[in-house]
Amino acid sequence: MNDVSLHIGTSAQPQAQQDQTKQKAEKKSAKNWMDQINAQLANLSGIKPREKVIFFRLLATMINAGISIVQALKILVDQTENPHMKNIIGDIASKIESGSKFSEALADYEKYFNKSQVGMVEAGEASGRLNETLLQVATEAEKSDSLRSKVKGAMIYPVVVIFLLFAAGFAVMTFVMPRIKEMFESLGSELPAMTMALINASDFMVGRTLGLPNSVIVLLVLFAIGTVFSLWKKTKAGRFLWAEAFMQFPVFGKLAKQIALARFMRTLSTLTSSGVSIVKALEITAESVDNAVYERRIAQIGADVKQGITMGENMKDDEKHFPSMMVGMISVAEQTAQVDQISSRLADFYEEQVDDMVKNLSSLMEPIIIVVLGLAVGFLVIAVMMPILSSSDLAFSAGG
Repeated sequence: MNDVSLHIGTSAQPQAQQDQTKQKAEKKSAKNWMDQINAQLANLSGIKPREKVIFFRLLATMINAGISIVQALKILVDQTENPHMKNIIGDIASKIESGSKFSEALADYEKYFNKSQVGMVEAGEASGRLNETLLQVATEAEKSDSLRSKVKGAMIYPVVVIFLLFAAGFAVMTFVMPRIKEMFESLGSELPAMTMALINASDFMVGRTLGLPNSVIVLLVLFAIGTVFSLWKKTKAGRFLWAEAFMQFPVFGKLAKQIALARFMRTLSTLTSSGVSIVKALEITAESVDNAVYERRIAQIGADVKQGITMGENMKDDEKHFPSMMVGMISVAEQTAQVDQISSRLADFYEEQVDDMVKNLSSLMEPIIIVVLGLAVGFLVIAVMMPILSSSDLAFSAGG
């Protein structure tokens, strides 16, 4: 009896252990599965420019205090709230521990850290002034974000108003005009050309083609055109042609040129002051200027400088892209070996020009938008009221 009990007890014990092991494995698998989902969701969150500025500034401060870069990055992982940024910083720390340079680890995330920033970090590593370079990177990122925010802020108001204008027009053509049309038909009089144009447009919008309302087809066509245009703009030829065409627009073209010059001078100043050679600085700047026309033009300057031709000589007689004042100052900068300092002053100047143009653009757009809205509303009111007033005059004359 005791032998049987002992046998049963010893056979049940391994079974319980197997069950526990299986449960632990299932829990671990579920945890890994959830971790993967959380990681994917974290990667969907974006990274704001301000978060990168804080990242570079805090990293520079800790390195300046004598903390190793790996330890500093691990501290930043704990302090960073953005889950995506947290994952990136942790991955960068792991790559450095595996033997990669900080600049090489940053280069793996070119979507978030541009070539200008990577190039500056690489120069800082080579010169042993990484903490100073990181502060320069933070300052450059901050100024670039400030410039971008000002331009976006100036464009929000007109874009929203234009969108609302088109939405209101669509609603009038689709829902309002069909009901007004019935009233016009009851008048029995000949309608003015403006009114007929509105009615014909409304008839088209409420009509159907291939079983779909024409209004839906119009929206689908506009969406398709927008998608194709967006994809075309991402091609090399599309980026260049669009930038070339946009710079011909009144007011906006000049603003685009000033923004490109400000970025050109700011990036060139930051890179050269960090110890990057002028040839490499021009190559990096060409890819960081965010304007296809200037990207190609700056790349040509870099190729000529490599052949011994100065920037001033290359930019001379090209006032379409480079003002004579800028060419003169760059020539002096090259002669006195002060490219970083003078290009910094030029960057300040063009950034101030952009600030003034953005302020003036906002002031200029308001009356233009008011005039456009007034004309649209006036056309609609006249087109609707003219037949009504004409029928009233006829009725009054007949009654008299």
